[in-house]
Amino acid sequence: MSHRPRVSVVIPAFQSQARIGRTLARLREQTFSDFEVIVVNDGSTDATSQVVRQAMVDDARIQLIEQSNGGIAVARNRALEAARGDIVAFLDDDDLWHREKLALQVSRLDGARGAAVVSCLSALVDVDGRLLGWRFGGTPEGDVYREMLEWDMVSGGSVAMATRASLEEAGGFDASLPDRADWDLWIRLARRHRFTCVPRTLVGYTRRPGSVSQSYDRMVEHGQRVLAKARRADPSISDADYQAFLARDLFGAACLCLADERRALAWRYVSRALQCGPAIVLGRPRRWGVVVMLTLASTLPASLYRHGALATMSQAAFRIRVGAAFDSLA
Repeated sequence: MSHRPRVSVVIPAFQSQARIGRTLARLREQTFSDFEVIVVNDGSTDATSQVVRQAMVDDARIQLIEQSNGGIAVARNRALEAARGDIVAFLDDDDLWHREKLALQVSRLDGARGAAVVSCLSALVDVDGRLLGWRFGGTPEGDVYREMLEWDMVSGGSVAMATRASLEEAGGFDASLPDRADWDLWIRLARRHRFTCVPRTLVGYTRRPGSVSQSYDRMVEHGQRVLAKARRADPSISDADYQAFLARDLFGAACLCLADERRALAWRYVSRALQCGPAIVLGRPRRWGVVVMLTLASTLPASLYRHGALATMSQAAFRIRVGAAFDSLA
């Protein structure tokens, strides 16, 4: 490509033979077309590279980088080195994008003076792209550093878009934090830059059995490492702050467990969160709502919970219809 694209789309891929073709095909449906795609095959032993090369025949915007397995943070950093766009968007190989995602986020970033990162909301979907009823993420706007410490407002590896200059200044992803390196990066960026958001559900966050995102204890452990790193960098984070942030991250793990129908594990994380910092859990009405849903999930018959309580909550709170296709979202 001789043309310098506005946006570089970064896709780390590992053992992605069954997923990467669909992901690349969906990218071609974006209403915004001034982008390049950088796929980093992170040491796959299946036919991931062959599928990508086949897609490259039909779309010159796609390029492939191959490396030995180093983890998702290393793969993203490798793609950042090759990126030519002024803006970088991140997409995991199994997630879904609304066809207007790039257009809406580029427009929002252009219109938000001083912002370096633009976010959106994500809906949980199954491997067939069906909505599971839950929406994740916040709506960061302006200086969100303290709130980003409390919880990962971006919530998903396929949500954020950031200026390449800010990513380079921050030094990219910390490869020593393979599972939570994105949260660590948003914290570091939020200390220096303003965030903005398109308050729409533009990402389908795939919950795939056996994926890294379902290694809950590991996720929590790495979250603790992210917060410990942030505390070393910022002496203003008090002991009370630190305990509250740890509690909030434990509660976030409980939310994921509830969405994945791992109810006993969800209760365990709620208990740990209350022991660590009860105020941050009990002081927010929305978190009481999660506890209510967990109680219903634990007491109602599964069918009544899914088609009654969950369906009603999803429609009322998120305007999501459980079981509908992700592409049905307006």
